[in-house]
Amino acid sequence: MDIQKGSVVRAKAGRDKGDYFLVTDISDSTHVLISDGKHRKVQNPKLKNVKHLEVTNTVAQDFTTNRQIKSFLKSYLEGNDV
Repeated sequence: MDIQKGSVVRAKAGRDKGDYFLVTDISDSTHVLISDGKHRKVQNPKLKNVKHLEVTNTVAQDFTTNRQIKSFLKSYLEGNDV
């Protein structure tokens, strides 16, 4: 699956291993910026190598605030029993 802006991803490596994030921007072909709205805010996203991410089939459409991202990820995790 192609990674795109708004994709829900799970970190496979690093101190945030196992956590779910939303891709807020694509930096280049190998790096993206991710945010979870709680620990990693939209104002300070984390730069992550795409090979350290597991891409899901879910893509969010509107996610401009930290509250929207937290709410979306919470409903995603509850709906998928993760």
